[in-house]
Amino acid sequence: MKKTFSANFGRVTEDIELGLEEKMIYVHYKKGPYEKSACILKNENKPLEEYLNSFLDENNVSDDLKTKVIEYLKNAKDINSQHWNDFSNSLMKALSLHMVFAFTIGISVFLGYKGGNLLDSLLPLYPLFTLLGLAAGILFGGYSAYALAIKYFKPAADKINKHKQKKILAEAESAKKWPEIDVYLEEVRNAIRKFSDSLPKGVYRTILVNDDNSIDFSQLAHILGGIPSKKFYMSKETYDIFEESDKAIPVEMDKVQRAVDLYVKEKHEYPMLQFDPSRRVNYYQLLQEHYLKERPEIQFYFTDVDGLVSHIKPPQKKRG
Repeated sequence: MKKTFSANFGRVTEDIELGLEEKMIYVHYKKGPYEKSACILKNENKPLEEYLNSFLDENNVSDDLKTKVIEYLKNAKDINSQHWNDFSNSLMKALSLHMVFAFTIGISVFLGYKGGNLLDSLLPLYPLFTLLGLAAGILFGGYSAYALAIKYFKPAADKINKHKQKKILAEAESAKKWPEIDVYLEEVRNAIRKFSDSLPKGVYRTILVNDDNSIDFSQLAHILGGIPSKKFYMSKETYDIFEESDKAIPVEMDKVQRAVDLYVKEKHEYPMLQFDPSRRVNYYQLLQEHYLKERPEIQFYFTDVDGLVSHIKPPQKKRG
């Protein structure tokens, strides 16, 4: 059973991967470029967390990540038994359902065959009614199995749909409570900054961003005092904020930033021409290595902040 724990410190990620075996604990730690792995034998009857204490201390694992790992190890036995119970219940349900399906189809086919065979014995048309009976049995059995499956799976689907509907209604109700207001870009920036300052560890401001990169202002209404009358958009990668007229920028920016991050991780250099004074992101390199599928329409540039890209062209540095 493997489990991964992560913590973010700016653009540096700290990860621990644990593998719990019957007689061994596998642990892999990574923070930035630093990596360390170990296989620890469980040869004594002591709590799991005690086996890892020395490894965590030696590698200066952050307190936040250390707490997560220790809490997980303390509950590892309960988790194992819970997983086994869930698996057993799922297996029994699946087997029971398959047995019902098989029985339903089998009985239908058998009765269809017997009925058709009986008619063929009475009438000189063998094997017409036998074949028709078989076909009818298969069709009826298949339909019955389908009806049972719908009846079995529909409640779960209904629960999911009801949950989604409740969420949509709650968001709509929340939006109704707040007046529509006019805000400026800087006000949105300040509201998001204030919102992110109140977030717990491990939760990021990207929870404000919808799939189309628009900002979900229902979560910011209590800070702004209302819902903005126009949409604003945010990059999930750089957190830059844009107005409606520039809504295409954050979508392209996220694609380019992800491609750049992956390129830097694997190549240990920026995709940029060495003597380019504008520090443009070199799309040719990203396309050649398949980090991008197509050339972006917007030109992005490297900023002075740890590989972050921007759509704003940096000012030319004066020589001499």
